[in-house]
Amino acid sequence: MNEHVLITGGAGFIGGYLTRHLIEHNYQVSVVDLEDNHSVNGHSFVGNLLDTSFFEAVLVQLDSAGNPVDRVIHLAAQVGREFGEDDIRHTIRENAEMTAVVAKACANHEIPLVYTSTSEIYGDWGEQICMEDGEWRLPHNLYGLTKRWGEEVAKLYWPWGLIIWRPSMPYGPGAPPGRGRRAMDNFVWHAQHGREITVHKGSERSWCYIDDTVRAMRMTIEKAQQDRFMSDIQSHMPKAYNIGRDDDPISMLDLAHKICEKVGADKSLIKVVEPPVMQTTVKRLSTEKIRVLGWRPEVELDEGLDHLIEWISDFDADGKHRSLA
Repeated sequence: MNEHVLITGGAGFIGGYLTRHLIEHNYQVSVVDLEDNHSVNGHSFVGNLLDTSFFEAVLVQLDSAGNPVDRVIHLAAQVGREFGEDDIRHTIRENAEMTAVVAKACANHEIPLVYTSTSEIYGDWGEQICMEDGEWRLPHNLYGLTKRWGEEVAKLYWPWGLIIWRPSMPYGPGAPPGRGRRAMDNFVWHAQHGREITVHKGSERSWCYIDDTVRAMRMTIEKAQQDRFMSDIQSHMPKAYNIGRDDDPISMLDLAHKICEKVGADKSLIKVVEPPVMQTTVKRLSTEKIRVLGWRPEVELDEGLDHLIEWISDFDADGKHRSLA
């Protein structure tokens, strides 16, 4: 058995895939979430991480049971630009305050932390490639800003062995379409139901299939496991990784056209509009760090889209999953 990993937000989109992937690679996985998760091979705890005593109690309980946590992966958050603006105090608490609670508890118990940030922390650099250890500009939205603050508070409380993930455009089956959800999912959903597909002018992304995303995440953990045996203090300092692709950019307009072709929808559904003020139009991120670890994407966009289209087809026009409706 590899490390015992405790994942916060393990019932979410990335959390669910990461849990299964780590179990497949011989990790013991326990989960903390607002919802129960039955896919773990460790323990599942239901509770609110903003309750400082709750998270401390989880760590103490596992330690007392002779099953201490080797690493905490903090995924729990308020995700997304639109949802982040619905209740700004809620977003700040979920992404900033909650991370402080988790990081301080990890410091108290001397448990290495993995903090899941976002590519939104960089702001908009246009055609320039964003490097993990390079400059950054003020993020375009509260979501990105609160996640950036989360990075800093994690460094403040427990920098020793800290890993920071900055996921960029993960996609795949598992999340519902609808307001505030991934543009790709909504393109598919709207195309399937003959509704207008809104595309932001000039927008471009490199999409990364979720299986490739979580594989890169695991590889960064295994690199940290190797580093802990080194005497060099630099091997224990915080390390940030862009988790995504930089080799397959596609304009959102071309993506919309591709989806219409796959679904058999009329391309006249596509409407190009000016991007909102808080939208990062172009994302270009370096993935050199994960490639040095041996990571390469395995699922190309056409294959990934086929899986996603099959998943979204189970949602009706109101966004309800047919098996749950």
